[in-house]
Amino acid sequence: MSSVFDGSEYLYAEMLKGKRCKMKIKTVTPKEIVGDGGRKANGWEVTFEQTEKRFAFTGMTCRRQIAMACGTDDPNAMGGKEITLYPVKSTKSISGQAIRIAVPEVMA
Repeated sequence: MSSVFDGSEYLYAEMLKGKRCKMKIKTVTPKEIVGDGGRKANGWEVTFEQTEKRFAFTGMTCRRQIAMACGTDDPNAMGGKEITLYPVKSTKSISGQAIRIAVPEVMA
């Protein structure tokens, strides 16, 4: 069955199908992200071992969550770390969903 996400290079919350997904980080790269309507913002782009799809974000929530989950705020030191992605409802997203990164309970 085809999907609106076929051919997309990025990971979207809808692709998680309501489930938590454990992923191993390959790289985290600071990057200028171009969003809807051509809006540009500084963010991070994450690549994973399990998929060719990339996860790009500009928000401070995901930056804090990935730093806590990896135990570092240095993108160069995040490679090889495992994180868990999960979808949440979001009023800021056109689709009504966003991806978040689970924070270890000892840090929450």
